[in-house]
Amino acid sequence: MSEFSLNWLQLREEADHRARADSLLQALQRPALATSCAQRPLQILDLGAGTGANLRYLAPKLGSGQQWRCLDHDPILLDGLLRLTRDWASARGYQVDVKAGSLLLAGPAWDAQVQVGQADLAAGLRAQQLPSGGLVTASALLDLVSEPWLCAVVERCKGASCSLLFALSYDGRVRLAPAQPMDQEVIALVNQHQRRDKGFGPALGPSASAAAQRLALAAGYQVQTAPSAWSLEADEAPLQQALLEGWVDAACEVDPTATSRLQAWCAARQAEAAAGGLKIALAHRDLIAVSPDQSPEPG
Repeated sequence: MSEFSLNWLQLREEADHRARADSLLQALQRPALATSCAQRPLQILDLGAGTGANLRYLAPKLGSGQQWRCLDHDPILLDGLLRLTRDWASARGYQVDVKAGSLLLAGPAWDAQVQVGQADLAAGLRAQQLPSGGLVTASALLDLVSEPWLCAVVERCKGASCSLLFALSYDGRVRLAPAQPMDQEVIALVNQHQRRDKGFGPALGPSASAAAQRLALAAGYQVQTAPSAWSLEADEAPLQQALLEGWVDAACEVDPTATSRLQAWCAARQAEAAAGGLKIALAHRDLIAVSPDQSPEPG
């Protein structure tokens, strides 16, 4: 499972970065979050960090003095995070210093200390030290978690005056072009599977972003959301094919009686992707929630 996850996360990273809602990052330019040599570092906790795609997207955008702690349950993914981030930084001419379980990174206008840690996030954040006055972030995680889990995280983050950045939460809307009669049946089954327990309790699935917005507003956060849709073009067959395979595996779990029809649909769609004849639009949303303690100062 780890090797599959590692391959999948690497395969999707470019599409993830392309989809992210850059405009939301302006909300992080707050007095309490802005960093300079004269201010304390910006501490960032990345939940379900995987292979580090969220880190590699955000670090060049958040200025100097970043201190990252990247948590995941899978040590293979965390090893991948260190290796892939080292290679990413070196390929771009950034400074990189590798130490046991950590990295020091520096680009033209930013720098970051990165540490990784193995943690069972399904148990919640009770055992985790939060970055007081900092940022808690996650990418492609919220649709896997339950509402009680998310509510507890939001409340803990509120208590520590942490801002929140949750990216790439799937919202249940998919469009394939050209369309086929079974498309909506497949996606409806996938969306049912999305709500099954993924280890955190009954998953929020396509309602994750809406739930996060509601809970953050109730906790007093200033919240903004924006679409971050994947738009997979005809030249992205490997990602399309992996996505189709994952969909059909999920759909067959929900309705085993339809397995033969679903597999036939998948085979036809994968052949279409291999021939460069398929486009897929898959909707996500990004959310930024700024703690009231980090709001702009008057005037």
